[in-house]
Amino acid sequence: MELEALQKIGLTPGEIKVYIALLHIGTSTAGPIAKEAKVARSKLYDILDRLAKKGVVSHSVKNGTKYFSAAEPSRFLDFLRKKEEDLRTQKEDIIKVLPQLEQEYELQQVKQEAEVFEGLEGLKNVRERYLKTMKKSKEPIYFFAVPSSALHRMEAYYTEWNKRRIKQGIKSYTVMTDEARNHPYVKDKLTHKHTFIKFLPKGIKIHAWTEIYGDTVVIALNYKKPMSIVIHNKYVADSYKEYFKILWKTSVS
Repeated sequence: MELEALQKIGLTPGEIKVYIALLHIGTSTAGPIAKEAKVARSKLYDILDRLAKKGVVSHSVKNGTKYFSAAEPSRFLDFLRKKEEDLRTQKEDIIKVLPQLEQEYELQQVKQEAEVFEGLEGLKNVRERYLKTMKKSKEPIYFFAVPSSALHRMEAYYTEWNKRRIKQGIKSYTVMTDEARNHPYVKDKLTHKHTFIKFLPKGIKIHAWTEIYGDTVVIALNYKKPMSIVIHNKYVADSYKEYFKILWKTSVS
C-alpha cells in the first residue's frame, strides 16, 4: 500500500502504522493494536490520542474497557480541509503583523550602515533591493564607471531586471567604460525607455564600479571574486551623487 501520501499530509510513521492496524483488525483494545502495528504499548496511547485529534480515530468504553476504531478514510479529506483553514488563518495573521515587522527591519537596516554581499547572488540581492526601495520614490538610480566585466554571467538577469525597472517608471543614468560600448547588452540597453548612458574616455581599464539609489551607495565588483559593499548613509549617498554629476558632464554619448 502506498502510504507516502499520508506522511505528506502530516502523519508520523507510528500514526500510519496504528491507523492501518485498526483498519486490519477493526474495533479493538490497546493490546491487539500495539501487536498488529508493532509499536510499543507505552507509545500507543499517545499515538491514538494524536490520531483522535486529527479526527481519524475514535473510541468507546464497554464495561470499563476502552475500545478504539478507525474512522472512514474520507475523514483525511476533512483533516486536510481543517489544515487549509488553519493555513488561511495563519496567513491572515502574518499579513496583519507584517507592517510592524517591516518597520523593525527598516530600523535595523538604518542602524546597520554597511554590509558585504559575496558572489553573483549577492549582486542580484542588492539589485532586488533597488526595485523594492525605489517603489517609494521616483528618484533615478545612478551607475558610474561600469566596465564590461560587470556584465559577465549577468546579462540575462540584468535584462530581466531592467524590464521590471522600466515598468516601474524608474529612470537610470549610467556612465560606462568605453570598452563596454560595443557589448551586445549595452547596445540593446541604449534603446530602452527611461535609460540614459554615457561613456568614459578610451583607455580606462577598471573592474569595480559604483551604484547609487536613495540613501545607499554600492561599490560592486564582478571580477574573479564578485562582491558588493553596501553603504547605507544619506551623506555618503549625497556626496556620490555630486561625483556622478561631475562625471556625467565630462562623459560622452
